[in-house]
Amino acid sequence: MKRLLALLAGLLLALSQTCAAQAVREFTSDSLPTVLASQQGRPFVLVVWSLDCEFCQASLRTLSAIKRKQRQLNVVTLGTDSLSDPALAGMMKKRLAQLGLSKNAWAYGAEPAERLRYAVDKGWHGEMPRSYWFNGRGDSKARSGVITAEMVEAFLASP
Repeated sequence: MKRLLALLAGLLLALSQTCAAQAVREFTSDSLPTVLASQQGRPFVLVVWSLDCEFCQASLRTLSAIKRKQRQLNVVTLGTDSLSDPALAGMMKKRLAQLGLSKNAWAYGAEPAERLRYAVDKGWHGEMPRSYWFNGRGDSKARSGVITAEMVEAFLASP
């Protein structure tokens, strides 16, 4: 019985650590340098999305499908729905978990959305989906519109 309890305790601990590691982090006006540093010079896609944006959902599905086949694809998500709303926070976590995109997940915090948009890109006016394609050297290319498989494949093939 003690062994069973110890095993269950170990499983619960591992599960809680996994859930904590996959929590959606709050994005503030100071967060972008942290997001960039977290990728340590690796190429990645930063995709800005919202729960009610159908084109965003299509982009997330495309990234998810390709990521399952091509593990080298690094995806960072930034939800524009506020983590301050517990219902929205729960829906974002659930959606990202369904897609297997929970690992590097961020969402807008309590600051005004306009300030957070400006922190991401001074020239961005809020159209979505919005994505930023970072090469390993830190250069990036901004795109508005649906992410296609062809775009992702071209990104993965680039040096």
